Amino acid sequence: MGLLLVLLSNPDSIVSSSTLARASVSEKLYYAGFSLSTLGVGDYKATTDTWRIITSIAAFSGLAFITASVTYFLPVLSAVGLQSKLSLYINSMGRTPQLMLINSWNGKGFSSFFDNTSDLCQMLLQHSMNHHSYPVIHYFHNNTLKQSIAPAIVLLHETCLLLKQAVSDKTELDVLKMNMLQTTLDSYLEVIRGEFVTNASPQIKAPTPDLQQLYEAGIPLKNQEEITRGTLNKSIQERRKLLSALLEADGWSWHEVYQAQDRT
Repeated sequence: MGLLLVLLSNPDSIVSSSTLARASVSEKLYYAGFSLSTLGVGDYKATTDTWRIITSIAAFSGLAFITASVTYFLPVLSAVGLQSKLSLYINSMGRTPQLMLINSWNGKGFSSFFDNTSDLCQMLLQHSMNHHSYPVIHYFHNNTLKQSIAPAIVLLHETCLLLKQAVSDKTELDVLKMNMLQTTLDSYLEVIRGEFVTNASPQIKAPTPDLQQLYEAGIPLKNQEEITRGTLNKSIQERRKLLSALLEADGWSWHEVYQAQDRT
């Protein structure tokens, strides 16, 4: 429309290539369209060098706009796809932190959970980097719980929290992979804290996890005093406060994370 208005400023700016008749408003709109899209149809032409230069500038602008759009939006769509993939991956391991541990419990440790750690870290690191490169992906929301990234990240964090604070020290745990996963989660939360979650005072407080399912599954746990002391750690409380704000900003709550706990 901008180019059309410029062309309309002079009745003789564009003429027919065959008859040299002045172009009408609709014909100038047509000319502006094929110039910006760089089609170069050629059935209308600019009359003077000035209008030829304006046409060239418009064509270059159209090419740059289309190229920039394609080069930006394709990676953005790919990043959004990775976001959904990561969410589905996490949810496939268990729909609550308790179930995630129960599903991977083999009687001695959580080897099934740690077998997936490398893939989780890789996808989560890529997702964190995508936030730096394409910040707009943070505002792509998904109404489907299993494909929504915020509850999935909180679900994974709470599983790591239970492993570290609730499961007995006598249980076989892969400390290296636990540290890798926690470091990756912390890196993601740092990105969120600094650039996207502005409300550091969420309305909903993080709940105390119900450990009854873990007891029933035969998973050895620390005594209640140790668990309470661990979850009251200041850094953990600050992290869970940030997670609450992340859930609220995405339209979810802790109810979606601890679904089975709410039903029992």
